[in-house]
Amino acid sequence: MRRIIILIITSISCIFCSSQTKINKSKEIDISITTPLKLETKKEIMYSIKNNSDKTYIIDPYGFAGESYWLLNTKKMNPIQFSRGYYSHDKSDCINDIIIIKSNEKIEKALSLNYRERAIYDYSETGNYVRVVKSNHNKQNSMPLSCKQYIDDLELKGYHFLNDSIVANIPFVK
Repeated sequence: MRRIIILIITSISCIFCSSQTKINKSKEIDISITTPLKLETKKEIMYSIKNNSDKTYIIDPYGFAGESYWLLNTKKMNPIQFSRGYYSHDKSDCINDIIIIKSNEKIEKALSLNYRERAIYDYSETGNYVRVVKSNHNKQNSMPLSCKQYIDDLELKGYHFLNDSIVANIPFVK
């Protein structure tokens, strides 16, 4: 009987091991992530985005820019190399990539929390990984000029471009 009780308590506590963590500052839009995340370098990280307002918002998934880096066991990691390249957009890319979130809507989307980060890291060591992010989302950081007209057209319809910031330490498990 005692073993069954211990098994039940352990099972219930494991259910609550992960939690939703809000990573942005806005009161009208919540950007959350379930932490800790499994460290999988090939898989996109999905974020929960909830619009708490009565407005429709425009979010550029590549519109966050600032500072970000990785910690391994509380020590800042050094990149092993840097990626190159540029993602060009035409109008259809803008329409497909730009996130439009309506009043009281909740969606799951992949975001780049710092599109300027070009560092590539080695995740082969065992330990506690944390991604540190401090970035801002605004029109100055948004997609190239090829999307400017599309965003301007949306704003003429009454949509609002999200001005927000992210300050987060996101834990990962390996």
